Amino acid sequence: MLVKSEIRVPSIENRVSRIEMRILITAGGTREYIDPVRFISNASSGRMGYALAREALRAGHKVILVTAPTTRRPPSQAKVIEVETAAQMFKAVKKHFEKCDCLIMAAAVADYTPSRPAKTKIKKTGKALTIKLKPTTDILRWAGGRKRKNQIVIGFALEDKAIRSCAEKKLNEKNLDMIIANTPAAIGADKSTVQIKTANSAWTKIESTAKTTIAKKIVRLIESLYPYDKQQ
Repeated sequence: MLVKSEIRVPSIENRVSRIEMRILITAGGTREYIDPVRFISNASSGRMGYALAREALRAGHKVILVTAPTTRRPPSQAKVIEVETAAQMFKAVKKHFEKCDCLIMAAAVADYTPSRPAKTKIKKTGKALTIKLKPTTDILRWAGGRKRKNQIVIGFALEDKAIRSCAEKKLNEKNLDMIIANTPAAIGADKSTVQIKTANSAWTKIESTAKTTIAKKIVRLIESLYPYDKQQ
């Protein structure tokens, strides 16, 4: 069920088909290796990122999809860059960020990575094992701090409490143009409840809706944010 939005978006009839944006999308959950065979990761399926890539292509945009491991099949029209770790994802985003019109960080990027991954498989000893972690680069903060005029940066916020306040803090602190907030229930699911806010709008909520439908709405919102003078 779609709840009436407080964000103004173009109707399908008025959609500006002449827009051709270069959209950089990240998807999936990164892997941070403890040793050559074990890693820290999360349960992200990549569904939302892949749905966004397909909808952006359907709308006539060019898409680069930077994807962490997932079982999903990428759209054939997208340029696909496969990565595993947060560091590899950051490297790919840095390489393509300058030339993109919009970055959508839909990936579940690890916040921490082992400080010193073992070069060989860690043997079972029966004793407790302590693994020291260090923070990964905050890709979204990096992009928000370096975006040029008319460049759009969009983030996701997965929260289990104080959803709107935590997501809005992320929107403001990382200099984003839009934030999409959801809960852990969205992980691996075909449907999701999301709350969306742009830098200059009130919150809107979409209840229990297929991620493909949510992706369509997000792409339409992105198009509405794209400067008019760039559409000529």
